[in-house]
Amino acid sequence: MIETIITGSFNTNTYIISNQGECIVVDPGMDFAEAAKKIKEKYDVVAILITHGHIDHIDGIQYFNVPVYIHEAEEDFLSDPTLSLYSQMDLRFPFQRENLDIHLVKEGDKLSLIGYEFEVLHTPGHTRGSVCYCYKNKVLTGDTMFHHSCGRVDFPTGDSLAMNRSLHKILQHYPDFYDIYPGHEEKSTIKQERSNPFL
Repeated sequence: MIETIITGSFNTNTYIISNQGECIVVDPGMDFAEAAKKIKEKYDVVAILITHGHIDHIDGIQYFNVPVYIHEAEEDFLSDPTLSLYSQMDLRFPFQRENLDIHLVKEGDKLSLIGYEFEVLHTPGHTRGSVCYCYKNKVLTGDTMFHHSCGRVDFPTGDSLAMNRSLHKILQHYPDFYDIYPGHEEKSTIKQERSNPFL
């Protein structure tokens, strides 16, 4: 089961993937205190998956004491306020990197969590360590691919050429019937995104 929680001024989609009383939290966003409380009342939280290290996708880490999975090229986003955009918002990290249980992932990794297998696809462009996580027929694209759009490339480590390659990579890697769960706005499908105007 997958649920969407939208929080913060950027309306970030946080996804709760659950199975038999356990869950994984994907990209816990800003203003997440109340959402975290409800999640922990309902589920045993096993892990956090991070698609990329921007403030609106990592701020809610502070409310959980579980392993955090993030791409190996993105680890320093968890301690660098410029990369993570905390400094641009005149905010400070609500957690310390050394207190987190970090698990680094890379292209092709398969994570066995709560009875599901999550495949990691490295999709740089929005940031250098952006990834998609896929389980069953669901692709969590973070801020790489949106419904008929894509993420910004003008933040630190953003790259327009890499973004274009990653958009094509996603469409080549997954079949038409797979669902896309983006970091913002509405969900989509691989089939719909074959006409994405940013390709």
